[in-house]
Amino acid sequence: MTILADKTHRPTSLPESPTIALTVRRLLLAVAFIEGGAVMAVELAGAKMIAPFYGTSLYVWASVLAVTLGGLTLGYYFGGWATSKYQTNRLLFWELLAASLFTAIMPILGLKLAPQTMDFGVRAGSLIMAMICMGPILISLGMVSPTIIQLTNDSVQNTGKSSGSVYAISTMGGIFMTLIVGFYLLPEWGIKKTMYLTAGFLFLNTLIVGGIYKQNRVIATAPFIFTFLGLFAADRNFTDPALKLQYLYRSEGLLGQLSVLQNPDPESGKTYRHLFINHVAQSWVDEKFVPFSEWNYPHRLATLASILPYKKDALLIGLGGGSIAMECKEQGFKMDIVEMDERVPKLAEKYFGFEPQGTHIIVDDGRHYINQCTKKYDLIVIDVLNGEVQPHHMFTIETLSKVKTLLRDNGLLLINNQGYFAGLYGRASRSLYKTLKEAGFKVQYFQRKNDGNGDIHFIASLVDIDFHNVKEEYMNPCCRYMPHKYENLVTDLPVDLDDAVVLTDDRPIFELWNQYSNESWRETALGAIIKRERENHIPFFK
Repeated sequence: MTILADKTHRPTSLPESPTIALTVRRLLLAVAFIEGGAVMAVELAGAKMIAPFYGTSLYVWASVLAVTLGGLTLGYYFGGWATSKYQTNRLLFWELLAASLFTAIMPILGLKLAPQTMDFGVRAGSLIMAMICMGPILISLGMVSPTIIQLTNDSVQNTGKSSGSVYAISTMGGIFMTLIVGFYLLPEWGIKKTMYLTAGFLFLNTLIVGGIYKQNRVIATAPFIFTFLGLFAADRNFTDPALKLQYLYRSEGLLGQLSVLQNPDPESGKTYRHLFINHVAQSWVDEKFVPFSEWNYPHRLATLASILPYKKDALLIGLGGGSIAMECKEQGFKMDIVEMDERVPKLAEKYFGFEPQGTHIIVDDGRHYINQCTKKYDLIVIDVLNGEVQPHHMFTIETLSKVKTLLRDNGLLLINNQGYFAGLYGRASRSLYKTLKEAGFKVQYFQRKNDGNGDIHFIASLVDIDFHNVKEEYMNPCCRYMPHKYENLVTDLPVDLDDAVVLTDDRPIFELWNQYSNESWRETALGAIIKRERENHIPFFK
């Protein structure tokens, strides 16, 4: 793309006729509105595109925000500089055309680039991916605003007014597109269609500008470019019934990419189903034995809960595939279930054997529900993960102190977590242990691998509870067939709290201290699933 320099004469910003000038000004402000909306669409879709590979941790969002602000900053600077060097009407045309083309190929770049950057780790890998996929779009879009300001500015005295109008309209477009993309387009359409729609709107902008300033020759070539990109972007359907590995469901939403994978195992002859958030498994069942979990930890938590002789009211924060909910339901608990993503209960019922009858499902953030809840419970289970990341705000002294007020005197609080407990990488878990004690709980814990990375269960109560006396008659049928001796429920090793801290809202360090564990888990999970997706020619996102 070549923009001819014209240092001796730059065209008048607007046509001379007042009526035509007003119409053109309005069209240019409409272009600014769409440009602002495109910026937010790229930011949201970029974050969701990165999520299946790097999650939605603070590091990923920091990378996306840094690239967004950095790209716009470069765009504003170069756009302002270019308006003094080149014909402004042609400049705007090429800026919009470049932005539309880069937006159209963003999902294609993501599919090709993400597996190649995974060796760099979460921080460097997500930053590199964001820079390459999002950077050129945002630089191009950033150049648009100063160019439109130059075109709509009819005098030096009106510079401030022109700038304010353009940036205000652009921001309004950003607000509008944030709501549309976040609430509807990404969950319903997926990343690719959302980006192609955004590219289409930007190309419409290109046609508007080309029509205003009669860039007819270039306009005639643009449809061929988009036809080529559409053919290049086409891929096979991710529900192809001929594949051994099938995605029964996949969509983008609040937690990132949520998917249900059906995976036949030729060695055992079984067909497994997995619930994934950002390619990290949250539930695992044999399709013939739903809702029975193939993991031990739901059975262990249910066995711990069976110590309560009077099973009345239970609160479960985090549903997943519904295995824990069904275990507790079988033991007679009346279940209140808090789940942030409204898609999860529907998937749990459809694919994982969850039966919502007799339960009360609340779509809400767990912390918000805890803060406004006044009901008392005999059992509270916190099992919340966004992919591999444990949300810090659920484990602070402020949260746990409020949880304590919701627990009946003889009640039980169970927290499912994972990572290290001992050694250098166990500081986060030991800090959670210390925070529970600081909140006034009697605390016990379980971890099978005391010096390794694995499931950690925190067992908290207001009175001392002896788990040597778990009785089979209080258990549900499947737990009776699982190991339920004391050593399989509680770890009696001493806990060194010298370097542990009390977790607070104003210092979100839990995720940071769990980083090594989280990255190891994600690397292991992705290594297996991405290899199988490649073998079956399945795209990584819609």
